Amino acid sequence: GPEGLAERLTMSGVAVELVRFRGHGLEGVVTGQIVELAPHPNADKLQVCRVNVGQPELVTIVTGADNVFPGAIVPTALAGAKLPSGQAIGQVDFRGVRSAGMLCSAEELGIDNKMVPPEMRDGIYILPATVAAGLDICEVMGLNDYVLELDLTPNRSDCLSMLGIAYEVAALTGLEVRLPQLLSLTTQPTHPKITIEIKATDLCAGYLGLVVEDVQIGPSPLWMQNALQAAGLRPINNLVDITNYVLLELGQPLHAFDMDRLAENRIVVRRAEAGEEIITLDDVPRTLSEEDLVIADGARPVAIAGIMGSQVAEVSSSTRRVLLESAYFDYRSVRRSSRRLGLRTDASSRFDKGVDPGRVLAALQRAGYLLQEVGCGRVELVAVGSMAEMPLTQ
Repeated sequence: GPEGLAERLTMSGVAVELVRFRGHGLEGVVTGQIVELAPHPNADKLQVCRVNVGQPELVTIVTGADNVFPGAIVPTALAGAKLPSGQAIGQVDFRGVRSAGMLCSAEELGIDNKMVPPEMRDGIYILPATVAAGLDICEVMGLNDYVLELDLTPNRSDCLSMLGIAYEVAALTGLEVRLPQLLSLTTQPTHPKITIEIKATDLCAGYLGLVVEDVQIGPSPLWMQNALQAAGLRPINNLVDITNYVLLELGQPLHAFDMDRLAENRIVVRRAEAGEEIITLDDVPRTLSEEDLVIADGARPVAIAGIMGSQVAEVSSSTRRVLLESAYFDYRSVRRSSRRLGLRTDASSRFDKGVDPGRVLAALQRAGYLLQEVGCGRVELVAVGSMAEMPLTQ
């Protein structure tokens, strides 16, 4: 079981700090579809819902939440259910209306609010409309799962990815590693839609970009959201989630640029000019030095290499064309810039220890596969850019 695996990993030098069951203390909560919604006859702030929970009869549930609507699929705790807080759910009379349970927020299901989209933090957790009614919420939200939290020493940066851990577990147990499915991509130095030039070849040994057309930004499928939440990342949208998923899975950071916002359809990997400014995605203006490596377009820097992007070419809900970056940056350069700017990110924490050069292309091939799987865009089957003297095999 998970505890046994945790012990073997710890004994092999990969310390497991904590084993956590995601659905701890959660019982009797199912998916419900709100069929009807009416104001409570004797209370202004309450609504009476008629909910389909997959049983022959609809159940009546009173709620004070204002983000529910007819048709919404919501976590429904029926009488007899238990919540992680220790609360037991029974039938309750609300001013003359009998409520057969309660609708739940993410927090009531034991999910950290930071892992939930901002618009769902104060109300009931709304599930995708495709989810059926009457299913166990633990199954639907991936809560029947154990999370092993690792306390890694800096020399084990190979374990900053699921694949790295999989190799470790395979070595300990004699089991086989199941490799993620990839989309076959060829690499070419140029592409009619974008030019990529590496000026600071000493700080960037390779830079590949993937062109994605017809991009449709929307929520990720639930399985991906569940996986990200289990790993401590908040789902944002399908495109961002795919880059985060690949980062966690393969340990290779990716970055998405809105192609229509790149001046001259160019990417130039160069040292910053002394005093050059960039406003990073965290809304902070930063002054760069000649020691910092930047990703620039034809006019200005659009990202600090390996650390964080800027608002200039940030992907938004109206983005239709994306350039997905996968690169190999010198770890000393990323470490220096990250320290000097006081900016540590999931990407910099991988790059500043050195990433696997063999996964630079593989990460784009994986992202390409997921983009098609999730229906987020149409992938051009060419990774554009150059990889100087670097292995391109997986």
